[in-house]
Amino acid sequence: MNCNFLLCLLFTSGMYLQGCKHPQVEGGVTKKTFVLSDTMLKTIRIDTADLEPVFMELHFSGKVAEKENTGIIVNVAAADLSHVTKGFTADVVTASLPNKIFHGTVDGVNTLTDTLSQTGQLSIKMDFAGKALKPEMFTKVVLRCDEGDDMVAVPEGAVIEDHSKNFVLVFKDKYNIQVREVETYTTSGDVTYISKGLNAGESVISAHQQQIYNALSDN
Repeated sequence: MNCNFLLCLLFTSGMYLQGCKHPQVEGGVTKKTFVLSDTMLKTIRIDTADLEPVFMELHFSGKVAEKENTGIIVNVAAADLSHVTKGFTADVVTASLPNKIFHGTVDGVNTLTDTLSQTGQLSIKMDFAGKALKPEMFTKVVLRCDEGDDMVAVPEGAVIEDHSKNFVLVFKDKYNIQVREVETYTTSGDVTYISKGLNAGESVISAHQQQIYNALSDN
C-alpha cells in the first residue's frame, strides 16, 4: 500500500510540473520557462504569421441623408473623411436593424457640406439589400481599402496588451515558448498587422495564451 501510494504521488507530481513554470539558470541568470502539458497542447490554437496585404479600416458614425436609386448618402464628421477616396468597400449597420450588415462601395466623397456642423458626405453605392435603408436612419459605417503594402499579420486574439505594450507568444515546441514584444500597425477585422518584432513564418499562440503569458510574465 505504501509503495503504491508513493508511485501515485510521484506520477501526479510529474503531471503537475508539465504545466508549470520552472526557474532555469543560464550563465548565472535565472530564466523562467513554461513546459506545456500534452493536455494543454490540445486546447491551444497555433497560427502562422503570414505576409498579407494591409487593409486600412476606418469607422464612422453618421446618419442617412438621402436615398438614391443605387445607394445612399451619409452625413459624417468632415474631419474623418481626409483619408477616404472612391473605391473603399463599405459595411453599413443601422440602429434600427442592428443585426443586418449592408454592403457597398464608396463612389463619392464631399469633405465639407456644412461649415457650421463641420460635416461632410459619403456617397455609397449599395447592393440590392441596401434598398432597406431610409433617410434619417442612424448608421455606423466601416470602410476598408488595400494600402498596397504587405506586412506580417496574425489573428487579433494573438496580441496581448499589458502596461501599454503589446506582446505575442512565439511557439517553437511545448518546451520553448517565448514572450515577444511587438509593435502593431493597425487592426482590420480580426487581423492585426505587426510592424516590428515578429517575422513571417513564425508561429504564435492565439487561444488560451493569456494563461501562459501570466505564467511567464514577471508581473
